[in-house]
Amino acid sequence: MLKTYRSGPLGALTDEYEKVLEELKKVLTKLSDNQFIKINDSNLALDFQSIKNITKHIVHSGYVYSNYIRKSFAKDCINPEINFQTIEEAKLNIDKMFAYSVATFENKWHLTDDDLMKVSITTSWTTYDLEAICEHAIVHILRHRLQIEKMILKYNL
Repeated sequence: MLKTYRSGPLGALTDEYEKVLEELKKVLTKLSDNQFIKINDSNLALDFQSIKNITKHIVHSGYVYSNYIRKSFAKDCINPEINFQTIEEAKLNIDKMFAYSVATFENKWHLTDDDLMKVSITTSWTTYDLEAICEHAIVHILRHRLQIEKMILKYNL
């Protein structure tokens, strides 16, 4: 069965974002809830001590990126409280964050590559064009998924 892809440059970026989130959820599904919440290294920053905390960091960051983009489009933003204890709850939160990200691009799917480059988004850490912040969001998930995979190996989870 062929997958239906979103159209245009934003569609391609959104499809890749969805793909890396699905890959993350597959990694999480291999764990038990106890492995998911277990503090593996209390010497690390709180966001990275457990797989649950890394996942919360990923979900929170997804909302942050979407909100920066929404502000550039003069759209309303939300900052939901992110709280989960199980892998299933985490996956639901990932899906909600992704739906919010997709809704961010409502009425913007027609934007061309040139249009994406003209959108300037200033974050607390740098300035991006629309394509670059989307790419950053994708790589952010890839980086932390790898961190989770390494944690699983290191701590025999």
